[in-house]
Amino acid sequence: MGVYHADAIVIRSRKFGESDNILTLFSREVGKINAVAKGVRKPKSRQRGGAQLFTYGQYLIHKGRNLHTINQASPKESFSHLWTDLDKTMAATASAELLDLATIPGQPHPELFTLTFSAFFLLAEEEPALVQCAYALKLMTYLGYRPLFKECTECGAKVQGERLLFSPELGGVVCGQCQLQRKSPIQGQRISGGSLGLMNQLLQGDLKKLGRIRWNQWMKNEILDTIQKYCEITLDKRLKSWRMGSRLVNVGQNPGGKDEQDNEPREVDGT
Repeated sequence: MGVYHADAIVIRSRKFGESDNILTLFSREVGKINAVAKGVRKPKSRQRGGAQLFTYGQYLIHKGRNLHTINQASPKESFSHLWTDLDKTMAATASAELLDLATIPGQPHPELFTLTFSAFFLLAEEEPALVQCAYALKLMTYLGYRPLFKECTECGAKVQGERLLFSPELGGVVCGQCQLQRKSPIQGQRISGGSLGLMNQLLQGDLKKLGRIRWNQWMKNEILDTIQKYCEITLDKRLKSWRMGSRLVNVGQNPGGKDEQDNEPREVDGT
């Protein structure tokens, strides 16, 4: 038992009992923390501000055997811009969900804390989908799951071409020769060389320079779809917020509700 302080960001909040919430915090010091914020759904709760999703603050936490308790919450940054635009809200939600699913409590990841903190600030100015994609690629790379966009995952040869095969199971692109040599089909989806190059930029580039990157709607859909599948298959978990955001993008692009063949990435066998 004991009490400790943590600078943390609220990445998840769910109801618990009549007036409590269970918060998932991601802290600089100890990584992910699950803790009860008692009475925060009451209108006069002093901790209400520090319990809001995406809030960054300092928390005084009492250790428990199974679940910790937040004794005090002092918000420092609410990231209010994340609530003024649906695209920003969805990008922040998708990023927070990925961080939650990819990490376990009690393991410090100061680099991921900094990455998340920076991404939330950048969403005020940069295109939300670009920030979301760059965040996901950098997070996966930091955790040891760097996808290969320029070399074949099977033989290591440089891959060239306009329509290439990306295999989430294998962790990157597969050259034509390796596809032919495989006895069983390689599951994956065709992706343009331009989209692969842009994803490589997002992975290696500085988040502060995202404003220099340009993409069209077709590439946006293709990249979002590819990164989603890669993260889900690698982590063996379903990204609900990412899927919801993708549906909103497609509905906004195609109000009639019918799929446009030229804009919809497809899953194929690499044969």
